[in-house]
Amino acid sequence: MNQIDLNLLRTFDALMQERSVTKAAELLGRTQSATSHSLSRLRHIFKDELFSRDSGVMEPTPRAKELAAVLTRALADIRQVVERHLNFEPASTFRNFRIGLSDSSAVTILPSLIQNFSAQAPNATLNVLHTREAEVLDLLKSKQIECAVLGNFSLKSDQITVVQLSTHKMVCAGWKGNGLLDDFTQERYLSSPHLQISADGKADGVADIVLRGLGLKRKVVATIPHYLVAPWIIKDTPLITVFGDNFIFAVSEETETKIVPAPFPLPDVRVSMIYERGLEADAGHAWLRSLIIATTEVQRALKEAAYGRLNISGGRQSQQ
Repeated sequence: MNQIDLNLLRTFDALMQERSVTKAAELLGRTQSATSHSLSRLRHIFKDELFSRDSGVMEPTPRAKELAAVLTRALADIRQVVERHLNFEPASTFRNFRIGLSDSSAVTILPSLIQNFSAQAPNATLNVLHTREAEVLDLLKSKQIECAVLGNFSLKSDQITVVQLSTHKMVCAGWKGNGLLDDFTQERYLSSPHLQISADGKADGVADIVLRGLGLKRKVVATIPHYLVAPWIIKDTPLITVFGDNFIFAVSEETETKIVPAPFPLPDVRVSMIYERGLEADAGHAWLRSLIIATTEVQRALKEAAYGRLNISGGRQSQQ
């Protein structure tokens, strides 16, 4: 233990995060040579290579992964204790924040969030991880993320707090040249080919579950994991897709997308922020949470403006 100081452990943690000596040095505010020297010391102390190169990327060894499982959380706990008892100032902090977002949340929340984040905390950094519900608890526990913003989060744990941010209606979308959308009945919905958007690229969507309950089935031609490309895929085709109306302000006019209400009832999308309860008293984390909450207010205004721009029938009935 006499050979190890806190900065060595911080270097190890940064290397686990960045998998690059250059990027780890930037994260730590040190030179590349100093970071390389620290890595050499770590290898000597732990008698292990710790990181090996694979296709140009530094991959942790089994020993490094074993150490990270303990050290990453320990360092995060130390950081929280120290910062909890100091005055947090967004304008002067150099803290690195990490959040997990689903694809749909990222499309709608990130532009405003990053703009406000950089304006209020110009010296801080924000890392965004693509996150699915099944991964959230492990990512929070290992401190790989500090919070997540996901739709329809359903996992339960005594260790987390779930704050509902907004509620969105499910709507249908297609190319504006698709005449079936002019009078979009349930029969026309079922007779149309569909593009399914699923986080893992294969799971059934909300519409499939509802239709099964009605003894009906739609024809899914393709399933994709990303929302942002969906309007471009359905352009000039008879394809129909379904998504939450929080996404409509991200739909550009160039895609010639037409949005219509679903011809049968679909459950709302509830967007929530999830974080560990132990972070409640962390002033920096409280600031980040307030920033995310404020961003949902921006979304409300953007969505209302998009309803008017896209001339969506029934749009004003949407709630957030």
